[in-house]
This record gives sequence, C-alpha cells and structure tokens, in this order.
Amino acid sequence: MGRLTFLAPITGLIAGAIGAGLVLLMYMLRLRRRPVQVSSTILWQRAVRDLEGNIPWQKLSPSLLLLVHLLIVALLAMALARPVAESDLAEGQRVVLVIDSSASMSMRLDDGTALQRAKRDAADRVRALFDSGRTARVSVIDAGLEPRIVLRDARERGRVLGAIDGIEGDDQPGRIEDALGLIEELQRVGGSDEEGERERSTLVWVYSDGGSIEREVIPLTGASGVLVPILRDEDAVSNAGIVSISVQRDRVDTDLCRVFVRVRRSEAGPRAAVVRVFDTERVIDSAPVAFEGDQSTATHSFELRMMRGGLLRAELAGSDALASDDRAWVRVPDPDPIRVTIVSPNGVADPLLLDSVEVVARAPARVVAPGEAMGEPDLLIYDRVDAPSLPSVPSLGFGSVTPGISSRLEQATGIRRVLSWDRGDSVLRDAGVGSISFRRSIVFENEERVLARDRDGALIVELAQQGVRHVRVGFALLDSDWSVQVGFTIFMAKLCEQLLPGAGGQGEVVRTDTVVSYLDAEGIERSFGPVPRVGLATLPDGREVGVSLLSDAESSLRTQQSASIGSGDASRAGALGRVRIDLWRWFVAGAIVLLLVEWVLYLLRVRVSL
Repeated sequence: MGRLTFLAPITGLIAGAIGAGLVLLMYMLRLRRRPVQVSSTILWQRAVRDLEGNIPWQKLSPSLLLLVHLLIVALLAMALARPVAESDLAEGQRVVLVIDSSASMSMRLDDGTALQRAKRDAADRVRALFDSGRTARVSVIDAGLEPRIVLRDARERGRVLGAIDGIEGDDQPGRIEDALGLIEELQRVGGSDEEGERERSTLVWVYSDGGSIEREVIPLTGASGVLVPILRDEDAVSNAGIVSISVQRDRVDTDLCRVFVRVRRSEAGPRAAVVRVFDTERVIDSAPVAFEGDQSTATHSFELRMMRGGLLRAELAGSDALASDDRAWVRVPDPDPIRVTIVSPNGVADPLLLDSVEVVARAPARVVAPGEAMGEPDLLIYDRVDAPSLPSVPSLGFGSVTPGISSRLEQATGIRRVLSWDRGDSVLRDAGVGSISFRRSIVFENEERVLARDRDGALIVELAQQGVRHVRVGFALLDSDWSVQVGFTIFMAKLCEQLLPGAGGQGEVVRTDTVVSYLDAEGIERSFGPVPRVGLATLPDGREVGVSLLSDAESSLRTQQSASIGSGDASRAGALGRVRIDLWRWFVAGAIVLLLVEWVLYLLRVRVSL
C-alpha cells in the first residue's frame, strides 16, 4: 500500500476545526460540581464556593475524556477528508484479468468451489481498482480449453463485474498459457492511451490454481503480471481421479476383454481407492487400488467376459474434492472378427499378406479372383488387381489401379525408397516405411491426401468417398521387401483400426477435449465436440458415447503459488498494480471504537463517585 493521502483535505480541516471548537466550548461551559449528600447546612458555604467555581470561561483542565473526545472528532474529520492509500496505477492503464475455468477449478473448498473463490477475489480487486479514482481499461479472459476474450477494454465497473460473474466452469483441461497469448491480440488493438502518450505495460492478473502453468516465468511482450493463487495454506485438498482407461479384446479368445484403469491422487489424496466397473447400471467387477510409498498413480487391470460390445463405466467409490474425474467411459467393440476379402490374380494372394491379415482380422481372409463373388466383407484388399471404382466398403490396394485416381506404368521402375512420409499419422508412425525397397508399378493422378512420397511423387495416398476411406499403395507387395518386415504387420493393424474403428479390438474413449467424427445422412464426414461436460452424450447420428475427463494435470490438483508474467524480475506489488483504496470506513470504525471507550470510562468514573 502506498502513502496515505486525502482527496478532500479542506473539507476535513473545516470539519475538524468546527468539531474541536464545539468540544472545547462544551468543556469550558459545563458545570463541574457533582451531587453530594450532606448532613448539615454548615456545608452550604462550601456549595456556594463550588458554584462560584463553575463560572463560564474558566481555564480548561486536561482530562482523559477530553483527549478521547478530541480524537473522535479528529477521526471523523479525517473520514470526511476522504483518506486513500494512493497507488502507482497510471491513468487509462490497461488491466487484464485471466480467470481459470478448467476442470480443476471445480474442486470443492470450505467456502465453495475454487472458481467461485477466484471470481470473488477478482471482483474485490476490480472494486478496489475502480474506487481508486483513476480510469482503467479492464479486459476479462476466460482461460478454458478454448480461451476467449469475454470483455475488452471496459471502463465501467458494472460491465466488468458482470463479465466476471458470467464465467462458468466446465470439465475440460485448461490452457492458461494459451489464454495469455490473447493478451497480445488485445495489445495490437489500442495499445496506447487515448492521449497518444507512450504505450504502457499491460497489467495481468491470473486467478488460477496454477495447475496448468508449467513455468515460473512466462515471457509476454508489453505486459507484466503475476499468478494470484486461489488455494491457501490451510486448504488441504484430497482427491483421486481416473486419468486413463482402455479396453482390448483378446485376439484368440475374443470374448475376453482386458480393461485397464489408471488412478492418480493429489498430494493430500487418499492412500487407496476402490474402482468399480459398470455395464449400464450393473456392477460387474470391483477392485481396490493402493498407492505405494510416495507414488501418485496406481493401476489395475480387469478381465471381463463380454460376448457383445457396449459402453463400460469405471467409477471410484466415495466422494472427494473433484467429482468430474471419478467416472470414465470406454466403448467395447463387438467380438466379431473382421471379414476381409482379398482380390488377387487367379484367386492366389501373396502368402505373407494372408498371414498378416489373419493376425489382424482374427480370422482367415477370403481370396477371390476378379469377377467372382466377394461376399459381404468389412474390408476389401486389391492385390495387383485393378478396381473398376471405389467400393462402398473401406478398401486397401497394392499395385491396384482405379480409374480417375491412378494409372499403371508400362513396366516397373528400378529400386526405389521412400523419400518422405507423414510421421504424425498413426498408420505410418511405426510402420518402418523408411526402410522399404520397392519397384513402383503405378502413379497417382488424384492426390487427395498423401501419406508417403518417393522421388516421382505420391506413393501412398488416402481417399474418402461418401464417408468411406480407401488407401492405395503405388507398388505391389511382391515388388517390395515390406511384407517380410515387422513394420508391415503394424501397418495393417493400425490401418484396420483407422478404416474400421474398433475392428482391432481396441475400445473407443472420448475425452472432454476430443472431437468426434461421424457420418451425416448424406455420408459426409462431420465433426462433433468437444463436449464440455463429463457424462453421456448423443451424437447427431444417434450414437451414444461416454465423455470422460482423463487428465493427469487436472486430477492431480497440482498447485503453484507464484508465477511471473512478462519480466521475470517484476515484483509482486508492481505486477499487481498499485491502486487507490478508499479508507474512510476504517476512520469511522476507529471513531466508533473510541466512543465505546469513552462510554466505559464515564461509567467507571460515575461508579467511583458513588
């Protein structure tokens, strides 16, 4: 707090002079005798002398009550002078309040949730800011999964308080540092004050538990600020939450499902927890998990018999500080094997291709010659056979020509290698395509999505038609050494999971920060989400999914008490900005206390005199 100053000193001086004069006048005019019982009129002469002593305008004799009365008048006079603690906040200063609305801010505290406490602290700071007597431009940023500017450069107290009150929490991970990036956008619009003075540093106040802040110093151009911690030393928050869940069907015993659950606890969390697994509302299994030593995570694997697919829910028994991470869902795929049909010349497929497909599909593939009945496959594979058009089911082609998409070379090229590939694609990430040697047999005319290239252009491409995906490889397996490498089986397994979700026996998990893909009525792929709340949700195509939090950072309730925005050596007081705080209420309160003291002293004096 800065130095004490008065906004209306003349008013205070006048009020003090008038009040002190009235007190002194009353003391000079008051009678100084007290009632005394006498036994004889002989004492009347003493009473006359006492009456003469009460003649007005006599010299004042100092007393404790006189001092108390003068102090009361002085305090009230200073209250009228509008005392304030003056700050260093500049006129027209830009202030940005960043309020964390992530899942961890829904933790329950003694006085409500952490978000409610953050909003109260921010509102108190705003009131002090506007009571300072200087004009500030206040912006409010909601730091959720997708940070947004709620209010920009407002100068009215009511608008700012309304914006703060309107921020609602959700069950999604937070991104404080992404929210701070929005401050640069604010600075680009009206970075300097209206009078054209030099641009001032933006003050940033971040109200958060600090769990999503990884650094103690966050660089930010043209701004300085600090983290205003929400949790206090007396807040011991106990929490345990599910941070990972998955399910995998056994490739041999397809009715057997292995459900893996990982639980994380907070620093003050429990030493053990009970995990229950539900099929709809029926408990089908439960098990305790214990945290050993200082470990913050514990795991358990359930083995369940499920003859059909469905939605499983894992749940922690009991209650704790954060409810959104106590439940998690995973969709179990159907146990049916993948029906694969391979179209090969004369109905004879590459043996290594057959072996790989049998491992991935959990059943032998059907091999047919061109023109023969294909049955009702889930996946079509063209091995050195041209496809007249893209089929209505997902397909894969090796050295396969599709009109309008590719054409065959007159003769295979010399030995080639892959020049580049999409390392972020899950299908090629571990497929070892960089070590393949091949002879190119076709070239692509339609390069909708290129997964890999050689020196002549696209080598592996992915296409989509009416929401159905197709992958084409520009060489035949017999013209390469890929089929003898371990990476080929990985490629086939990942490709089946991408073309046929759940076909590999892997369960589907949807988090609150996940975007879900679905096909609309016209077969066009659309996106849905992310869903901000944990629970069951229905996609536009009618599918029901379970949305889970599954976040280590949110469930651990990791807190950080200090962080600097902008300059790392900025002091906390300077970063918070120094505002002018009105103190008249404290002076009035002091005067009331002194009145009570004066009343007590008067009662004691009367009691002694009696």
